[in-house]
Amino acid sequence: MKTPAAPRLLSLAAGSNQLINWGISFYMPGTFARTLVTDTGWSSPQIYLGLTLAMLVMAAVSPFVARLLTHFGGQRVVMCGTLLISVSCLIMAESHSLAGWYCAWLLAGVGMRLSLYDALFASLVNLYGQNARRMISRVTLAGGLASAVFWPLGAALLTIMSWREALLIYALFGLVSAALIRELPNQTLAVRTPPKNPVATRPHERLNAWLYAAFIALITFVSNGTSTHLPEFIANAGLPVAIGMLWGIGQTGARLLDVMAGAKLTPTQLMLITAFAMPLCFLLGISSSVFIESAAGFVLGYGAINGLVTIVKATLPLELFAPEDYAQRTGLLLIPAQLMAAISPFAYAGLNKALGVIGSMWVSWGLTLIIGGLAAGIAVKQKQHSLPAQAESTAP
Repeated sequence: MKTPAAPRLLSLAAGSNQLINWGISFYMPGTFARTLVTDTGWSSPQIYLGLTLAMLVMAAVSPFVARLLTHFGGQRVVMCGTLLISVSCLIMAESHSLAGWYCAWLLAGVGMRLSLYDALFASLVNLYGQNARRMISRVTLAGGLASAVFWPLGAALLTIMSWREALLIYALFGLVSAALIRELPNQTLAVRTPPKNPVATRPHERLNAWLYAAFIALITFVSNGTSTHLPEFIANAGLPVAIGMLWGIGQTGARLLDVMAGAKLTPTQLMLITAFAMPLCFLLGISSSVFIESAAGFVLGYGAINGLVTIVKATLPLELFAPEDYAQRTGLLLIPAQLMAAISPFAYAGLNKALGVIGSMWVSWGLTLIIGGLAAGIAVKQKQHSLPAQAESTAP
């Protein structure tokens, strides 16, 4: 029996939890790095290496998340992860060496994997099954505002206090975030017999699993690499840095439209729209070398695509696999994507240096064609499986 809850209040609490968790972890270096360089003498790459280490830890912890959800329940797991992020902010505030800084980020990586989107979404699917899709969209809508809220908030804090004191404030935000997630019912996942094949238990799911893993890994590589080096693209086009605001506008606007669309748009349809829009958007970015206005269009358009990618990653498994398998499947199949998220900033830095910004965008365009092919493969495979099921349901 599913645990009763108030979806609207839970959506608000979970969304606020994600907004804070993303703001005090993933988006924190973007605001603090310059001040850290000045105060500590560490280089910018050394500072950002902490975030890379955290993402590698996220990939390492990923296979165990379903087991933790099974034994302790969603509320306790997400709350524990949130508190770990809060503690990592405290350790960073007291760090006077890179070793301490990196240790804090290793702890943050564990917390991020337990408390950011993926673990929370697995908990929501466990509670609401297929009906979790709308709530997931609402949560991503709030979480997508993390950079818009915490970048200026962090900058404002740094004008009136040191970065160490500002990190203490971030730690307090973590405590507030942990209190918010108490609204999430602490329902544990049902204990399931381990499958002989950890990737898929049903014949039609094996190919779906590999296609999904490859699709999400490749789209994460392109999206994360592009967003990390977005300021470089904007500067190369000769536009002011403020144009970067269009990224957030596109991201939030696309997620709002998805919330408004509701059940009218299936995860598979959303995947196809997202995948097929990517190569067109990159062609727009490539044309910025001739038409400067195209650069603004690319920033807005790819911001929207990036916003939808998060929803596709979270909701597509609801169509590809049984809801009760959601946590186990995503815990395993998202590992390649998490590794791609860790290496993509360095890979794109190398591409930009070797080929230039427009040259690296041509590489991205080629990768988006592969992404489109993977999306088409998933859609065809899903349609082939759904036809026999429909025939069986309509048989006399």
